[in-house]
Amino acid sequence: MVPAPISQVHLCTVIAHIESLHLDELTNNDVQHALAELALVSAWIESHKLTLTRRLQQLASKSPSIVATEVLSRSCGISRGEAKRAVARVNTLSMVPQLESALNNGVVSIAHVDAVTQAFAHLSDIEKQQLAARGDWMNKVASHTTPDNFARAVRHAVQEVQSESGVSQLEQQRRRTYLRHWVDRDSGMVCIRGEFDPESGLTIVGRLQSSVDRIINAGNNSSDPRTLDRLRALGLVALVTNVAADNVTALQPSYARAEVSVVVDLRTLQSGRHSRTFLHTGTDVALPIETVRRIACEAKVIPVVLGTNGVVLDVGRSSRLATAHQRRALESMHSTCAIPDCTIPVGQCQPHHINYWNSGGPTDMANLVPLCASHHRCAHEGGWKLSLDSKSRRLTVRQPGSPHVRTASPESVRMVR
Repeated sequence: MVPAPISQVHLCTVIAHIESLHLDELTNNDVQHALAELALVSAWIESHKLTLTRRLQQLASKSPSIVATEVLSRSCGISRGEAKRAVARVNTLSMVPQLESALNNGVVSIAHVDAVTQAFAHLSDIEKQQLAARGDWMNKVASHTTPDNFARAVRHAVQEVQSESGVSQLEQQRRRTYLRHWVDRDSGMVCIRGEFDPESGLTIVGRLQSSVDRIINAGNNSSDPRTLDRLRALGLVALVTNVAADNVTALQPSYARAEVSVVVDLRTLQSGRHSRTFLHTGTDVALPIETVRRIACEAKVIPVVLGTNGVVLDVGRSSRLATAHQRRALESMHSTCAIPDCTIPVGQCQPHHINYWNSGGPTDMANLVPLCASHHRCAHEGGWKLSLDSKSRRLTVRQPGSPHVRTASPESVRMVR
């Protein structure tokens, strides 16, 4: 959330203060304060840039010689893609003026506006109007949450708008599926970019994760200096060539079939979405409930047993690495990294031993939580202290040098409560 609006006098004072800082003498609190001041300056800049962009659009509508995106690209030194996004923001705020007022007052950031713009990009005109009618709600949510969490809330609102035509929406997404590749002129590397409908994309993500797990279980675990992104690249090559990372071992046919878990509460599966719907895939991929019902009928069902408090029962202790069953159990409880307010999807996380394996910690559910790469480093190298209640699975996080203690419970436990 962005601080209060800034006046021109205050703006000059803030800039002068930032210019006077001696970087080598700054403490953690000093850096945080300076970043908060920069957020004020950024909000002022973005607010005025939107005003000028709107005026530019007005001039362009009267003169065919003026192309708004080209003027923005040339004047601001940005790419045409960024210029198009700037124009799209103005269009979004024209439909949701509540957000523009909040942006001008410093209550929300441009990232909140981008979340709505991205949602509008794939909606029909009627659906845009239906979503825009929720402007007061969007303003209220955006004013009290981070851009990432706000984007999730907007996606849920879009799903509600499209609930009566979920399957047709999936068909529209299928028609927009594409994949392209090119060679980067500077690096000589082959680049790939694509977009897939949620069902196809979830299958690809599931198979890719299985491929990465196979590489890790072959000995290239989290201590390997290779990043997770590189492991994904190796996993993709393994899938396409049908050869494992060692370039010798052929992938078995049984391995070629992915197991994708979609966790959904029974009431949603039977009757549709409700106020306490629990539906996630371990990723940011959102599937229409109609598609989930079909998958439940056609796909291999992976049972996950929950206790009455929403906690998954123990599924194994014999391995140094979490088993596939344990991973599924963690994914059924958590939709994101276990650290409070982290929005990295659980499918991009790795199981972490609360009590380190090297210190005798067992690989069982009472000792495992999913952590993203950044928070994994914080736990191992940053001095963060994590503790887990084995019954409620309530995670407690203590950061060095901070008196504050943060806690969080898995989404499945919150749903049951």
